[in-house]
Amino acid sequence: MTRPRNRRPPGGAPNDHDIRNVPLPSDAELIPHLQRMLENGLRRQVWVMLLDHELRPLPILVPTDVPPEPDPEDVLGVSDFLRCLALDFEGSTLVLTFERPGPDEVTSRDRRWLRLLHEAAIASEFPFRGPYLLLGSRVRAVPPDDYLAAEWLELDPL
Repeated sequence: MTRPRNRRPPGGAPNDHDIRNVPLPSDAELIPHLQRMLENGLRRQVWVMLLDHELRPLPILVPTDVPPEPDPEDVLGVSDFLRCLALDFEGSTLVLTFERPGPDEVTSRDRRWLRLLHEAAIASEFPFRGPYLLLGSRVRAVPPDDYLAAEWLELDPL
């Protein structure tokens, strides 16, 4: 877990150019910010970032490794995790990004992960942005119509 890097010089004071002072009100601002923070899709994980009440990034970015295939039974567990995280930051907005290595094409599995994250974010009852998708070196917004109808796979019980 070597990302994200603090690009401010050691001992440097925050200033007007500090990224934490820049509001991210739309995808036009948020996606380049995510791109700078996350850089490249190196492994399968979900990133949770929080924005404050003025839509500025809070100094928290949580990576969570995830299995290859999402399980629809995990929606409530993920929503509980998101709710617990957001409760600590009054007025915050969740930003969710699914990262994976491999080809730049959006796969059926990607759509299932985006659906799970979307449903979990709704269940958390907190405002959210995304979920976004980091493939290769590109963060992209995927329209909800492209993933909300994704069918779950039947997973074998262990």
